[in-house]
Amino acid sequence: MKTIAKQNMGNQAQPNTRPLPTKARELLQDQQAGLLVWIRPPKQGVEFYSGFSRSKLYELAGKGEIRSVSIREPGAIKGTRLFRLSSVLDFIAKCEESMRTSDAKESLEGTNNQLN
Repeated sequence: MKTIAKQNMGNQAQPNTRPLPTKARELLQDQQAGLLVWIRPPKQGVEFYSGFSRSKLYELAGKGEIRSVSIREPGAIKGTRLFRLSSVLDFIAKCEESMRTSDAKESLEGTNNQLN
């Protein structure tokens, strides 16, 4: 597990991490209807808006279920991966809708079996 070193700068402690690329910083500050447009995967735990872990976000993006973009400077090995929050929330809504549909279908099948 990686720990973040902190430098003491007066009363404010600043994390000692690599800087975000300019484009990534711009995308992370973009908001729509009060919600962020792009989110970063959590280093540990779960993401605030969706409750998905880092690995789940990468898995869903790999399957094409949610949108993501990798921001890298030309020639850089490392970059920043961002996920489109609206696509994550749409995926959750789609799962909820399919659950309702399957529950309603099972309920109908159960009623038909009872009548027979």
